[in-house]
Amino acid sequence: MLLEIFSSPIASGAQVFWLIVAILVGLGAGLSAIDFRSTVFKKEEKDH
Repeated sequence: MLLEIFSSPIASGAQVFWLIVAILVGLGAGLSAIDFRSTVFKKEEKDH
């Protein structure tokens, strides 16, 4: 079934779309993780 989807004419567009989505999700997760770390460290610094 997956092979049928990927061999269809829309496949190249769909693959590019999902690739972009995956990249955006990865970047979003990375940025939120960095923000989380910076806020946690700032709170710890304030406590000390």
